[in-house]
Amino acid sequence: MLRKNELLEIRDLLMEMKREILQNLEERIKSNDMSEQREIGDIFDDADLEQSREFNLLLSTRERQKIDQIETALSKIDSGEYGNCEDCGETIPVGRLKAMPFATLCVKCKSERESIEGHTTVYLEEKG
Repeated sequence: MLRKNELLEIRDLLMEMKREILQNLEERIKSNDMSEQREIGDIFDDADLEQSREFNLLLSTRERQKIDQIETALSKIDSGEYGNCEDCGETIPVGRLKAMPFATLCVKCKSERESIEGHTTVYLEEKG
């Protein structure tokens, strides 16, 4: 069971992660708005701009998923369900939660899932 001060620290980490993601999205949106106002360029400029937009869309989807994970973790903190492995029910070590505050699995269960699912699945449980 996590202590209250540990939960508060992890809550602060989650809130900071969310703030950073939203700030980065806002900056990219502003950047895209500026690029749309540019003068007409050649075909290479247009291709480069389109590739950049696609990349930003992929990042935005990933970041939205990360925000969903953060929101889920915050609601689990509020409901008192935070910090327990979804597979085995054991308490996830504090060190893991501080490194990856939206983790839902202990290391053992995460490893088991990875070996079952294979390494082709994209995992959202990564920091950064």
